[in-house]
Amino acid sequence: MGGICSIICGAPCAEFDKELIEGLVIAADRGLDYALRAGITPDIAVGDFDSAESSVPSGIECVKVSPIKDDTDAMLAADTAIERGCGELRFFCALGGRLDHSFANIQILHNLLERGIRGKIYGAGESAYLLRGETAEIARYDGYLSVFSYGESAVVSESGVKYPLDRHRLTNSFPLGVSNEITAPTALITVHEGTALIMEIRK
Repeated sequence: MGGICSIICGAPCAEFDKELIEGLVIAADRGLDYALRAGITPDIAVGDFDSAESSVPSGIECVKVSPIKDDTDAMLAADTAIERGCGELRFFCALGGRLDHSFANIQILHNLLERGIRGKIYGAGESAYLLRGETAEIARYDGYLSVFSYGESAVVSESGVKYPLDRHRLTNSFPLGVSNEITAPTALITVHEGTALIMEIRK
């Protein structure tokens, strides 16, 4: 599938890493405020616009829906990106604030994974993504690396970290994988079975 889409969401977000903004840019509801404040003109604005304070600038495509809907604004943005042929979705201002919306955004990652789309969500100094049947290489940073089973269990190996694992079965009833640290130049996380939720927390 095609290129990158950067989706700016509405979680509390004083600033975000503009260097990671690539490809098609979609602002989801309050994300329009954050985009314009950062000097970014989105290609598309989507949502019910019940929380955005800014008006959609002229010349920008606008997908406006009723506030009585099943999709969150972030999910609507994701579907819009996929309809445009994007195969990698990055969600900014997608963690923090309301816990229910943060969890909903993690569920969007699972929705994307089931559809063969790569996704990653970002908050203030933190990010999250899902792995299934693959290995992630993570460059060392100052902070914590947490790995959880996203499902009943997941078999995971971790190397280059303070607490390594070798084909260990993580379960969703015990948080063994929380608050690890990268000790080598690069950490390797392999998910042999199941699906794992990876969280990178930077200090």
